[in-house]
Amino acid sequence: MEKNTVVTLADRLERLSTYDVTPEKIIINSRSASGVMAFNIEEPSRASIVGDAILSFVSGMSDQNRADVLNTYLFASLAANKKYPADNQGKEWYQIFLQVMQDAGWIVLKRYYDSTTASGKSFTMDQLALTILSSAVAAAAVPGPTSALLLKVAADAMASLQNSDKPLKVFDQNIKEKGTGGFAVGSCLETAGQEVILTLGAVRYINRTNQTKVLFVNWDSSSVDLYRGESHMTMVPSIIEKTRAIIAGKLGDRAVRQISEWEI
Repeated sequence: MEKNTVVTLADRLERLSTYDVTPEKIIINSRSASGVMAFNIEEPSRASIVGDAILSFVSGMSDQNRADVLNTYLFASLAANKKYPADNQGKEWYQIFLQVMQDAGWIVLKRYYDSTTASGKSFTMDQLALTILSSAVAAAAVPGPTSALLLKVAADAMASLQNSDKPLKVFDQNIKEKGTGGFAVGSCLETAGQEVILTLGAVRYINRTNQTKVLFVNWDSSSVDLYRGESHMTMVPSIIEKTRAIIAGKLGDRAVRQISEWEI
């Protein structure tokens, strides 16, 4: 993928105004918990289903930063869905998704997209996604304690989702409505220096069977074409402050509709 280029604030604002994010129904599902100091392995504070993603948050992140992560991810994924809706447009989807994230106020430090395979004849999408996220975290080369936190909250969020009937139904519904054969697992952390780090592992699949469920079921590796996307990015607060109103305006009440919380 091409390297980052210099993008002015005016460029970002102009492009954000042109992105189309008007699909039918978007559901966000989230949960809350207490805030604690970063860099200590503790219980994760929050996990959210946002459209086609399962995002986890290390405790200690401010409410505003968490809202900005949710809104920018939702906005970028909707814009990418609208522009590249076909299941065979995974690479193009991923590229425009990262471009919109950059326009919204993120610096994309690492990015990768390519075909992949599952180990063994049978596999689960949830474990594949966590493996891809683990690779993305390793490629980000963040300090060891930070890596441990990012991976722990993602694994805990996925385990909790498996036992949470309502959030899992929300995820299945969002994937069905999206219809493009893909989802992401992300982990986010705010450091002691107030830097917000987001690491994402994305799975793209072209299914050649009538498999309807995505997570926590066995897939036949010979029946599906798989692609993986990895990215690591950091938030630029001064830009986020300038783009926040445009994003909120375009999302409208979809950013707060049908929010459900669950405990990990």
